[in-house]
Amino acid sequence: MILSKAFTSSRTNEFYTKFFKPRYEAWQDSVRHTPLVVMIWGPRQRTQIWTEQRRQIQESLRRLGHTVFFSEQLGVPIQALTQKGVEFLQSETADIIVVLQSTYGVVGAVQHFAESRVIDAKMLLFIDAAASDERLYHRALENLRAAYGNIETYEYPADLVHGNLLIKITEKIKLFQLVKYVALQNAIAWRVGTGMAFHSEHLKSGVHPLPANLLELYRAHRDEITILADSALLFILAYANYLGPCTIKALAHQVGLDEPTLQTTLMPLLRGQFMVHLDDALHVTGFGRHLLESTGFAGWTIPTFETTDQPLARSQPQGAVWRTVGLAFAAVLLIFFVALWYWSSTTQTQLPLEYTPTHPLVTQTLTRIVTPTVTPLPVR
Repeated sequence: MILSKAFTSSRTNEFYTKFFKPRYEAWQDSVRHTPLVVMIWGPRQRTQIWTEQRRQIQESLRRLGHTVFFSEQLGVPIQALTQKGVEFLQSETADIIVVLQSTYGVVGAVQHFAESRVIDAKMLLFIDAAASDERLYHRALENLRAAYGNIETYEYPADLVHGNLLIKITEKIKLFQLVKYVALQNAIAWRVGTGMAFHSEHLKSGVHPLPANLLELYRAHRDEITILADSALLFILAYANYLGPCTIKALAHQVGLDEPTLQTTLMPLLRGQFMVHLDDALHVTGFGRHLLESTGFAGWTIPTFETTDQPLARSQPQGAVWRTVGLAFAAVLLIFFVALWYWSSTTQTQLPLEYTPTHPLVTQTLTRIVTPTVTPLPVR
């Protein structure tokens, strides 16, 4: 990952180390476990240096898990590969045919290139840069490069001696290994096969080619493959999706790039409409989000707190304290209202003397009961 050493933001570094890097490594491992069936065709001359180079290519690709065989193992005679050699190749037996030739004419006539018969045969062409007939094929070759990226040249014998040809072949095989893996993951969306034979696990083994043309799939989904094959582009897309709309300046600061460099880096994302630049802000499009979701690079959020057992245990006494405080407050309110009611319902005579009103003194008049006088009777 070319950006990982340039991060100036702790937020970016956390996103990379905790989310992107683990998923990217797991995803790359899945791609590596999706081998190709590769046929090696050529060159016509069987010099010692070419014999050794073919052996190195086969062994190197086999160590990467691919099934690799030579065209002559299918019974195609070397002398039969003339001006129409493309017709002799049984392309249905392989995912990719690696063509090693000194001239283009050995592969086929110009019309074979123009009519895409090279593509039908699933060819990756590695032709000597000094090929005398290159000018005859120039226009057809440029069209193939632009659409399929399947034309490469080498310098003989320097690139063979220094291992440069082997590196070029290995990189191309990795690219189309990625195409095969993504095709298997998006079989329905890419419309590359139906039925149990296509979806079963035997296609992920090293002995069964994909029942579809990897070159055609690459051309149809080149923008997606370009992003997935570049870890820096994939990271920027994933991180921009996590951030939401932001300016180029803000994103450049987050990922540790200067603005001109970031603008150049963003070109494949903008060209493929994975991102758009609206109202001075970068936005990830629905197409971009779909690519991230389908590959597992969307949906990360930073947790606001850690849900561990220990914080949960500490939160329980705090809740008990607040409940106690609430009950005490309610008790105080209850006492207050009871006292208020009691005060309002007491009689005036029960109030303190200084608040007792004075009234005029009432004098009680007693009624005298007159006792009648008893007059004694005379004695006779």
